[in-house]
Amino acid sequence: MKNTFLSPLLLLFFFSVSNGQLVDTSISGIQAGLLGVWWHNESKLAHRWAFRTEIGYAAPVYERNLYREEVSGNENYLFPVFQPVFCIEPRWYYNSRKRQGNSNNTFHNSGNYFTAAFQYNPKFLAYSPSGNTNEPLAFDAEEPNGGLFITPTWGMRRNINYRWNFEIGAGLGIDISETQKRTTVKEAGHMGNDFVFNIHLRIGYKYGMKE
Repeated sequence: MKNTFLSPLLLLFFFSVSNGQLVDTSISGIQAGLLGVWWHNESKLAHRWAFRTEIGYAAPVYERNLYREEVSGNENYLFPVFQPVFCIEPRWYYNSRKRQGNSNNTFHNSGNYFTAAFQYNPKFLAYSPSGNTNEPLAFDAEEPNGGLFITPTWGMRRNINYRWNFEIGAGLGIDISETQKRTTVKEAGHMGNDFVFNIHLRIGYKYGMKE
């Protein structure tokens, strides 16, 4: 009889503790979108703050094909440049308490967030569909744009089920390094990308043992 009475209380306590957690202690997963794939980990910093580490292969910048623009007279020949992406960022899940008050789940950091991400795009292992070396002034796969960006971003994450989630976000990054300045004769007419658009729609999978 005693155990029958205590069991509902223990379950109620468990769910109240779970609902009271605004940010997970540590979660890891993989995400995929139209222009990339990423691995990430988020570790709790404070009640509504998490520190995110991300490694991926994506297309954060676009390259103009100057040859095709010159021949056609059209300046819309833009091609994605796929390259490694390393990113660290503090995320503020600002509406976690409101979602909790509305009985919406916040597990696995489900909520809206603001962040200022530091994103490094090295030049090695880069690839672009426009990398045709037979076209003068076309993208050169050995000298793509790189750079170190700071990218203020707004985003939101929602859970589909325990393992699967989706995330959308929008931001604009500014190059805080001088690594994109082009000085060769071939590239004299194009000084590189000083900005990077962080607009994404990703499907994610959270791996690891269930809590």
